[in-house]
Amino acid sequence: MKDPTIGHCPSRDDDLEMVREKLIKGFIGIDAEYHIGIKEIGVLNDNPFHSACNEKWPPEEAEMAASELNSQWQELLNDKSWNLFHTITVDGDRQVEVIYADDDRLKDLKMTWGEGPYKSVTDALVERKEYNIDGPGVFDLWNYKEGRKASLGECIDYVFDHVKQLKIVRRKNPSVESESVCDAGRTLIKYGDMA
Repeated sequence: MKDPTIGHCPSRDDDLEMVREKLIKGFIGIDAEYHIGIKEIGVLNDNPFHSACNEKWPPEEAEMAASELNSQWQELLNDKSWNLFHTITVDGDRQVEVIYADDDRLKDLKMTWGEGPYKSVTDALVERKEYNIDGPGVFDLWNYKEGRKASLGECIDYVFDHVKQLKIVRRKNPSVESESVCDAGRTLIKYGDMA
């Protein structure tokens, strides 16, 4: 029997997917917040919940309330029976799936806690739909500055910019064994025992 993989040349899409996976693995190992990085898809952004709770309670109570509220909504997102998408017809012939905005829970969330938590939940729902996932554990490259999926080109440019910055710093003082703040992007680059 002949092996179908012999003589198989990887396609351009296979190569791009491999690059994307390697960048995701690489960004997972970076312990800092950059404007380009990875994002866990379909997980709530907890900042809007903290902001909403800070408006209603003192800081010591707000932290606990935000954590509980976020957990409740994350749990609801993971409930497979809670399906908020329905199909509508657009332009007479094209069908698209949209979030059912009249859902009582979503309406109550928006009325009680405001636009921020509502948007966090609906964004997570849309991400899960786009990526066809049921729960957390899927990562993708993300442009945090612009709040969207990052292109491979952006990620590669970002990595090369930081490599160039590091080379400049190393050239100026090759014996440096500390931290340097790079002005472009205000990124903290740790260097020390580098090969």
